[in-house]
Order: sequence, then C-alpha cells, then structure tokens
Amino acid sequence: MTNAELAQKLKDLRDFLIIAGYEESHATRYSHIARTIEKMPEQVEDMRREGRLQEIPQVGSLIALYIKEILETGTSSKQKEWEPFAPISVLELVRIPGLGPKTAATMYHAHGIDSLKTLREAQENGILDDIPGVGPKLRETIREYLAERP
Repeated sequence: MTNAELAQKLKDLRDFLIIAGYEESHATRYSHIARTIEKMPEQVEDMRREGRLQEIPQVGSLIALYIKEILETGTSSKQKEWEPFAPISVLELVRIPGLGPKTAATMYHAHGIDSLKTLREAQENGILDDIPGVGPKLRETIREYLAERP
C-alpha cells in the first residue's frame, strides 16, 4: 500500500468515526497523521517492516497498531470497534463533494441514510429538504452525483 493509499484510509477512518459518533476532536488526529504520511519521502510500508511506525510524528503504540492493521488487512480494529454504531457504507456519502462527515452523521442518525441507495430514496421522497446542513446547492450536487451513478 502506498503512502497516499494509507493516508486515504486514515482520512476514511476519521470520517467513519465521526459519523459513528466518536468524539470529533479525537477522530481528527487520523487526518493530521494522514497529511504527515502523504508528505513523507519514506514509504510507511517499509517502516512497518522495520518496526518503526512510532517514528511517524503523532503516532504512538495504539495508532501504530491501527496503521499496521490497515497495511496488512485494509482495515483496523478501531473501525471494527465502531461498526456497531454505523455501517461502513456511510463513507459513500462523504465521497459527494461538499457533504462532510457531520452532515453524513445527521443523515444517518436522523434519517437512516447509510448509502447512495438510501440517499437516492431520500432524495426521491423529499427528505433531503428537511435535513439541516443540506441546502439547495448541496441538494443539486447530490442530484448530479447520483445521476452519474445509476
């Protein structure tokens, strides 16, 4: 896995945790670490093989474990720990430009929108009109995004 791919996985973990209800200020550490990893000249995979993950700034033993798990399996025990609170499919929502994890959390927890399929159903039923943070511009972006994905 490249540093860019690992960084994306860590950003996804941040978004997923926020949607699932994890404290945002704690989840944000994953995106900070992701930005550091994106800029590193050395491949994190090499550091893992050499047992040096804790040399990455802001990475202690627990986050080193999560990074190791992601590198080895594509997911982490942190994600699995929080999957009872939201399905991983909620990440489909934050792929839409302008739709962040807090809005996705509202969509999921208040309306059960957990995927592009349920988002499409909510759009067709006019539910998006009543969701805080989903204004006309975002509704149009969602409509266009969904139209490109039949």
